[in-house]
Amino acid sequence: MSSSNAPANGDAPVLVVGGSLTGLSTALFLAHHGVRCTLVERHPSTSVHPRAVGYYPRTAELLGQAGVEEAARRAAAGFESHRTRAGVTSLAGEVLFSREELAGGDDLADLTPSRLLLLPQDRLEPLLRARAKELGADLRFGTELLSFAEDPDGVTAVLGDGAGGTTAFRCDYLVACDGPRSAVREALKVPRHGRGVISRHISIAFGADLNEVLGERRYSVVHIRNPKVTGILVHDDTRTEGTLIVGYLPERGESLDDFTDGRCAELVSAAIGSPEVAVTIRSRFPWDMAEQVAETFVQGRVLLAGDAAHVVPPTGGYGANTGIADACNLAWKLASVVRGVAGAGLLETYDAERRPVAVYTAEQGSLQLAVRSGEATPEQREAAADALTVTMGQVYRSAAIVPEPGAEARPAARDPRELRGEPGARAPYVLLDPAAGSTLDLFGREFVLLTGTGTRADGWVAAAAEAGVTAHRLDGTGWATAYGVGSAGAVLVRPDGVVAWRSAGPLAGDPVEVLAGVLGQVLALPADQP
Repeated sequence: MSSSNAPANGDAPVLVVGGSLTGLSTALFLAHHGVRCTLVERHPSTSVHPRAVGYYPRTAELLGQAGVEEAARRAAAGFESHRTRAGVTSLAGEVLFSREELAGGDDLADLTPSRLLLLPQDRLEPLLRARAKELGADLRFGTELLSFAEDPDGVTAVLGDGAGGTTAFRCDYLVACDGPRSAVREALKVPRHGRGVISRHISIAFGADLNEVLGERRYSVVHIRNPKVTGILVHDDTRTEGTLIVGYLPERGESLDDFTDGRCAELVSAAIGSPEVAVTIRSRFPWDMAEQVAETFVQGRVLLAGDAAHVVPPTGGYGANTGIADACNLAWKLASVVRGVAGAGLLETYDAERRPVAVYTAEQGSLQLAVRSGEATPEQREAAADALTVTMGQVYRSAAIVPEPGAEARPAARDPRELRGEPGARAPYVLLDPAAGSTLDLFGREFVLLTGTGTRADGWVAAAAEAGVTAHRLDGTGWATAYGVGSAGAVLVRPDGVVAWRSAGPLAGDPVEVLAGVLGQVLALPADQP
């Protein structure tokens, strides 16, 4: 099979448009898979606004695959004690409610070695940027996509340098990560479905010494409600910076113009509740709370990811996590197609897998909004899932998964502790011997086959060698139980750590033919291609 990493004719196989979390993650994962890519971002650098702050354990696992989790963990060390979500009249006022984020988080050791990461977006983005650049990604900040045109062999983009100069750029595929108002999606005329805009907000980044008013308390999220301000506040690990999120109502004549520095300072001061604390306004960031998902994530050679593909209500903090998961899912598929080891049909499975997840996650964000506002019906409360189920319990169904009998009748997302290595689900975490780490350490770059150490598993090892797949022989029955197979069974895991196929035990037939057939299906290869 071909292993070329050159575009059909042009500058790079993949052009990524947008340099925020999802765009940087896409470039990072593409570079991690050895694909040359160029990212363009119209702003001169990464975000100066904190924006997203929380990343669930599954997201941390994905960042770990590309070598970023440890750096992010070190950067987030100051937030380790920020685990309390509370409702208050003000930081200096009455506490209305208080609970721990990911309650029972210490009990996750059997599920994942990763933990919840609290790190403002303006601190995570530079880490993604540095690692992507280290791996060879071409990152062009201060560069804007002006237009693009697709043809049967690729995409021609026109890039602007911000000073009036333009450059034609040729690529095989274009990935749009250009946010909720995506110019790429609009140019493609891809409609979106869902509730639409629910409410309009502005995030006010401020400076203020909160040490005295907070005392020993450390909050992840604070819900503020008093006669002067209603909103959400988060503070950083130095307790000298924070963000206050408030809403406004255009139907009542309110607009962004109302949020002058003076007005913003008044709102922040009311949220703090101590007039002695001096407040400075650092920046403002307007945004819409919405539930919208694009009708398709794949249109020809152009693919949508992150907010360009879906806008998730921020209740629950799922938006950034969903975008990073998009990037991981898409990157290995693009890499396989670009290298010629997969058919172009593999890219269609990006839409088949990630769009249902986006719809489900957006709905869950809306359900969480109803629950937390106290407006949820009993049916809505019943339908609302916990964060681990939403972020770690998804089960894909697509042509890149070999299903088992009854798979269609099972829920699309379940408690991850109930999943036992079924195709389409995250491959379970199993601790191996100290030198080998865990099963999660085996995933991230290529397909791998897991099987046992007995002689009855020899056929699977031989089949893997024939197919060019790395086989890992795991001792004992612990891994087999976790993956729902016998000790002589086999499990094929994709580069993104998702189970593609499994066999409960040794086959009466030829394992070489079986595994070749499975890979052919998963990679969308023509029937006559080896």
